[in-house]
Amino acid sequence: MIQASATPDSLLVLLVGGVTLLAIVLKHLCERLRIPALVGYILIGLGLRLLHDVVPLLSPAVQGAFDLLAALGLVALLFRVGLGSNPRRLLDKLPGASLIWLISVLVSGAVGYYAARWAGFDNVPALVAGVALTATSIGVALPPWQAAGALRSEQGALVLDVAELDDISGVVLMALLLAIIPTLTGGNGVDWIAASTTGAGLLASLAAFTAGCYAFAHWVEPPMTRALIRRERSPTRMLIVVAVGSLIAALAGMLGFSLAVGALFAGLVFSKAPRKIRQDRGYRVLYDFLTPFFFIGIGLKLEPEALTGALSAGAILLLAAVLGKLVGTALPARFMAPRSSALVIAMSMVPRAEIAMVIVDQAGRYGPGVVPPALYGAMTVVTLATCAITPSIVQRQLAANPITPPNLTGPDQPPSR
Repeated sequence: MIQASATPDSLLVLLVGGVTLLAIVLKHLCERLRIPALVGYILIGLGLRLLHDVVPLLSPAVQGAFDLLAALGLVALLFRVGLGSNPRRLLDKLPGASLIWLISVLVSGAVGYYAARWAGFDNVPALVAGVALTATSIGVALPPWQAAGALRSEQGALVLDVAELDDISGVVLMALLLAIIPTLTGGNGVDWIAASTTGAGLLASLAAFTAGCYAFAHWVEPPMTRALIRRERSPTRMLIVVAVGSLIAALAGMLGFSLAVGALFAGLVFSKAPRKIRQDRGYRVLYDFLTPFFFIGIGLKLEPEALTGALSAGAILLLAAVLGKLVGTALPARFMAPRSSALVIAMSMVPRAEIAMVIVDQAGRYGPGVVPPALYGAMTVVTLATCAITPSIVQRQLAANPITPPNLTGPDQPPSR
């Protein structure tokens, strides 16, 4: 009787422990192959899904536990994106980076939408693909810039600024998309007036939520973090920050936004905190444990039978992902940076990873009518391909056209994200 009652929990602990160990091994392997670790994490999830078809491992209880870990991984991921951003610096750099950012988002979104329509997807799934393809993943292209010693150059700073704006606008567009999806899928045709009204209401609520986060960051966060530094040690002080950030994320979810939006804003709230808070090792451990489960969850949601159809659609969306960012970024970059570096700046924007898959994952909660299995698989193909191929191309471009920072007094430092 004891063995029978312990079996489900034992299986769950076995799977979580085994998956965690495998994730660490694949992370080191991916680092040696110079590809992002998320590629290995997604493959772990897909492997579990395929194994489940042979040996039923993913009972409802186990699947529920993995869903919870994936949700916590999502919060940890977006919280760190916000924590590593610098809103004040972005505002200072906005006049220079905004032209590239705006054109890049418009072009990549439009190209993604029409490519998805050409691939055979309906209007709403194509809209999801278009929004997802507006975002980038600078973390994928960052290592070649660091290795070339070019991260502290004007071009390197421009890449970081545009990428951060891409991430933030991608999450905001996701919030708007999630708000109007029920109207777009109502069954009585697209009521654009109702969708516009819903979108306007969401933007008003988002503005109020942003104002509340700004007030918290201005009046509550500074004395709070100072008190934590004085009275608490690591990792307790960071756990308190994470707990408050989780409350902010949950509040955003209850207000009609997603956890992803709330987690990003929670990170932005603490982005001006002292370095002892922002770079606390306690959070790094929590992040390294939880974040892989979000990407493992992506692999678990892949339909094996839909992968064949996803390959052709994935090829179309991959072409759109590359062309959208190359054209949308390179053209304005020619006016904001030396022409010789415009192409490498644009290529650095091609990877689609965290934010793109967050958008697809969150929209997928509305069912297969919004994100069909073929689209989910196609976007996963785009993520895997752009993350695996882009770093080597950027590395070759930087080697062919070296970029020298104006100040070489210290080593390149990656952003805290």
